Amino acid sequence: MPGVRRTVVLATAILLLSSASFATADSPRQQHVLPSGTAVVFVTDAPVDPGRREGDVVGVHLRDAIMLDGTVLAAAGTRAHLLYGGYTTPDGKRHPAISLDHFSVNAGLMPVRTVAPVVPPLPSGAQIDAVTLADVDHIGERWSIRIPFPFRLTGDQPASAYTPTPARTAPPKALMKPERPTPTPTASPTASPDAVATKIPGS
Repeated sequence: MPGVRRTVVLATAILLLSSASFATADSPRQQHVLPSGTAVVFVTDAPVDPGRREGDVVGVHLRDAIMLDGTVLAAAGTRAHLLYGGYTTPDGKRHPAISLDHFSVNAGLMPVRTVAPVVPPLPSGAQIDAVTLADVDHIGERWSIRIPFPFRLTGDQPASAYTPTPARTAPPKALMKPERPTPTPTASPTASPDAVATKIPGS
């Protein structure tokens, strides 16, 4: 029965192809991450002088390329800036400070900070050590920047024996002040002309 055998072979092949396609669709794509805190080095393009004003900038560039999965996230020479600013202490004094601005990678803008405070003077060509402040995720064909939480999340379950006290609020009428009735103005009584006694002289 060649017709039956051919049907069985075709049905088996279709089942195998369907199973392979489902397995491929259900298998998760592998994720690769460039973690936050990756060390990078920037080089100053001009001298960093102590006499500059707040708001001034000095150009810097990335010394080495940043790679992930064989792809260049940021090429060597990628531009960034040192920004002159400052901070105010509780006693009201203003102190100068220099911060490193973000730079561009293929997924967007990467926040970054210097490892140590930038203290002028620095000559042109000085190297500044820094670290990235975000993760770069690579899943399939997608690249994205993810800024982690400033604190670590735990998987601890809340205590089941703890019963929170239910919150209770006062009714709206209890919070309102009672309105006092406004007194109605009344006219003061005046004496009629007939009631006024006229005193005759000599009487």
